Amino acid sequence: MRKPYDACILGAGLAGMHTALELQEAGLSVCVVDPKSIAGGASGTPVGLANPATGRFANRSWEAEQCLTILNSRLEQLSKSTGKEFYRKSGVLRPALSIKIANRMQENVTHNDWLPGMVEWKSSSDIEKMHPGLTCVEGGVWIPVGLTVHIPEYITAMHSYLETKDVDFKTGLDYQLEETEHWKITTNKESFTATKLIVCAGIYSKSLIITKNLPFHAVKGQTAQLRSNSTLNFDHAVSAQGYFSKINSNEFILGSTYEHNFEHEKPDQKGKQYMLKRFRNVQPDLADHSEVISQWAGVRASTPDRKPVIGAIPGYKNAFVFAGLGSKGLLYSAYGARILKEYLLDNAPVPEALSITRF
Repeated sequence: MRKPYDACILGAGLAGMHTALELQEAGLSVCVVDPKSIAGGASGTPVGLANPATGRFANRSWEAEQCLTILNSRLEQLSKSTGKEFYRKSGVLRPALSIKIANRMQENVTHNDWLPGMVEWKSSSDIEKMHPGLTCVEGGVWIPVGLTVHIPEYITAMHSYLETKDVDFKTGLDYQLEETEHWKITTNKESFTATKLIVCAGIYSKSLIITKNLPFHAVKGQTAQLRSNSTLNFDHAVSAQGYFSKINSNEFILGSTYEHNFEHEKPDQKGKQYMLKRFRNVQPDLADHSEVISQWAGVRASTPDRKPVIGAIPGYKNAFVFAGLGSKGLLYSAYGARILKEYLLDNAPVPEALSITRF
């Protein structure tokens, strides 16, 4: 058996891969283990938006500026190192669909201490010019710093980059954990050890004995890829009763359902009809002239306050968790991994908003 890795990360999604980047750059020997494939879980969603103005009323997300700054840095780094294009600085347009929503949105834009250039209030006429045919009541929010990311391609780029930095990947294999002098991880092919164990397994953290009691609950999300019979005349993403984002001249991704009660993890007709109904409320002309060509589904781990959990797992030595990112995995993962690294290596405190002890 080889000498222990400094860290074994369970989970090859956004949280796990960003954590691997942070620890590898700090000089640690790292392996990443996942019983599925790279981006085989909820992080396999075809497209994600990094949108700091979230929820129905465009609330300012937790540490929006820091999250976007570090994510942008990672995207630029990986795009440059791999020569791949997997993201766009598209901006995100959020039209209000009622007077109540418009009033709350405008209040959030005005009173949430946004840095200059992050959000702008747009009138109905402004939005009509930006995006003809979009349903809009009294105006909406324009987020010029918003990003559209092809997440599987991004994670694949991280995987390729990390392999060149001698990070080991062990995927497609079930594993068992044993707490000994070091953490022992056993698959049907090999056994190896690690000084630190880091659980970044999303909702599958509930199946591990060391994290089964953490307050994660499962939320199923479905998306669909649609093809329009005409060229799409916009480049930004739109967020209203879900979201849609262009991926080429006449195809776009539509999402997402938020299913707290579900019988299976596969895409289904019910989810498709739910998304199409809401989409028709937002842009009826595009909805009526587009067809669904594929669907995707995954299950996210969410927490009671919809923020991730970071910290030492109670009752276990050298075991840590970074999970529960919910629908904001793209926005939170890079900054969360930085917080975890500084906690592990520098004993820096985890912000109370993300601390495992808050529950």
